Amino acid sequence: MKTKREQSIEDIEYNFEQMSDLVLAQLRILEKLMADPSSEEKEMLVTELRRNEEGIDKFEVLMSDQIINTLVLYQPVASDIRKIIAIYRITINLERIGDLIMNILYSLETIKDSEEFREMNEVIINMLLTGTSMVEKSLLSFVNSDTEYAVWTIKNDEIVDEMNRKLLLNSIKNAKVSERTKEMLSSYIDLKNIIINLERVADHATNIAEASIYSVQGTDIRHTDINTDYLNEQIR
Repeated sequence: MKTKREQSIEDIEYNFEQMSDLVLAQLRILEKLMADPSSEEKEMLVTELRRNEEGIDKFEVLMSDQIINTLVLYQPVASDIRKIIAIYRITINLERIGDLIMNILYSLETIKDSEEFREMNEVIINMLLTGTSMVEKSLLSFVNSDTEYAVWTIKNDEIVDEMNRKLLLNSIKNAKVSERTKEMLSSYIDLKNIIINLERVADHATNIAEASIYSVQGTDIRHTDINTDYLNEQIR
């Protein structure tokens, strides 16, 4: 028979898994929206995004209460505390990824019919796919106690940053001043918002990967350079 402490930790892990799946589902829905769906399908996808976002917010509140109660009432052992704290850190990042997805949706609805978005759609989708993969691998790293996935995620954060830089440079290079200048600049502002939010998704995936390494090995690598001896040793 499980103790109250064991059941409480199991409940935290179950809700964490449900929240993780919901955030990953949001990223996949966003990908479908960027693929120019029909009006009817788009309406269904947007409705699902908004419903899921409410669920993500509820999970964050629920898990925060569960974690506090478990730590205060059941005094888990050190290894369990480390895992619970890692889950708490990851949960915060998952909720923020959910917010970023909704920010992207807002900009997407503003810019979706513009020429600039059509021209850059493929690059933006590639950024989204990379960010989604980073989130998936960082979560797998935590669930499977596999630091290799975590290191992969942290290293790939540089790739998303570079994609962001090149995309903005190409946008400026190819821009043509015309009677459409004001409209075009407005579109670029929305494009920039989408790109920045996608980059932040990748940043939060990196935070999750760092929490995973902390949970598995007890090593806190936050605020360290990507080329530290620890990370380079893990890659070898």
